[in-house]
Amino acid sequence: MPPRSRTSLPLPARVRSVMAEGDYDRAGLLDGLSGDERRVRVSVLESLAADGVDIATMRDAIERDRLGLLLLERTLRPEDGHSLTDVCRIADIDADVVRRWFQALGRPLAPDPDEPIYTDEDVEIAERIHRYRSLGFSDEEMMPVVRAIGRGVLNIADALGGLLGEALLRPGEPEPETALRYAAEARRIVEDDSLHLVHLVAAALADRIRSHALAVEESSAGRLQGAQEVTVCFADLVGFTDLGESVSAVELSEVAEMLSACATEVSAWPVRLAKVIGDAVMLVSPDPTALVRTALDLVEEWSDPRDGRPGLRVGVAMGIGVPHAGDWFGPPVNLASRVTETARPGQVTVTAAVHDAVVAAAGDDPPLRFRAAAPRKFKGVRGAQRLYRVQRRPAGSRGNGAPNDPVNPPGSR
Repeated sequence: MPPRSRTSLPLPARVRSVMAEGDYDRAGLLDGLSGDERRVRVSVLESLAADGVDIATMRDAIERDRLGLLLLERTLRPEDGHSLTDVCRIADIDADVVRRWFQALGRPLAPDPDEPIYTDEDVEIAERIHRYRSLGFSDEEMMPVVRAIGRGVLNIADALGGLLGEALLRPGEPEPETALRYAAEARRIVEDDSLHLVHLVAAALADRIRSHALAVEESSAGRLQGAQEVTVCFADLVGFTDLGESVSAVELSEVAEMLSACATEVSAWPVRLAKVIGDAVMLVSPDPTALVRTALDLVEEWSDPRDGRPGLRVGVAMGIGVPHAGDWFGPPVNLASRVTETARPGQVTVTAAVHDAVVAAAGDDPPLRFRAAAPRKFKGVRGAQRLYRVQRRPAGSRGNGAPNDPVNPPGSR
């Protein structure tokens, strides 16, 4: 190959940088800056230019005090120039199917299907539809899982966004140096944590399959039986709605987050935190005793009078439920929610089925004691429900149902 002529060699990086700085200066993107501030601004602009951002977009970001945010967005969400039409063509998937997947996963849907806003990774997501179908899953079976993944991803993004982005969301233009550091750190966290997520999802999936396997239906198809016995616990904050009239939305969300954190801390296999619903959490377990113990742990951890927290009331029920896309449905879910509404602040109230299962499993020396509460009728539930308030049995006290047991008087069972 003949040697390249001097006129065909690329310009040295320093020369290109100086020329670019001149362009930015003439465009008014460096006005009022000098020294380190000017050098860092040039570095930010060069990073954006390398990612295909034009001068007009940079100027608009500077005028709107969001240059750091622009850099962070482009760092975390690069674009490889694929349109929705491209994605569907490359993956050989119908556009309506890809739209449903992307919408469920929280990916943007451009009004113009030829707008190039997608990446190579988006193409790979679309191609995975073929792989799921090859395992025998229908589109109707896959979509609840896709939506659950989308909700989880958005929750993770919200949490990381609050952790990393607060400095960039303050009024005024963030320091460019801070923008560079946050952009690089955010990208590193995404790349590193993705590996951890693979491990966490695999480990959690193994636990779920082990739980489901207990309810395998013996059949030629060998399919997992969806319906299974489960114990469900709801815990919600007393007066949360009224509290919202006295404190800011931010402070209210902090209280709800404290409850979520507390529930997470006390939950351990075989008890699982199934979901957080505003001012309430839902725990599930195949083991009634383990769940009742965890419910008591939650009340004790939460109810420190020195913290001034709103009261917590807890209800527990059991029955046949159906797991679906990370959530649970069925009579025990509805009943546990109703029982919670009748529970006293700081107490755990359980149904007769839970009481009987815990007592039967404990034998002659149960670690818990029960006090019968007034039977209640609940909307949508047949017949009056026998209820019990549950406490831990003090060390050294007598077994369940002893004549001198003030919590479990004779005949209360």
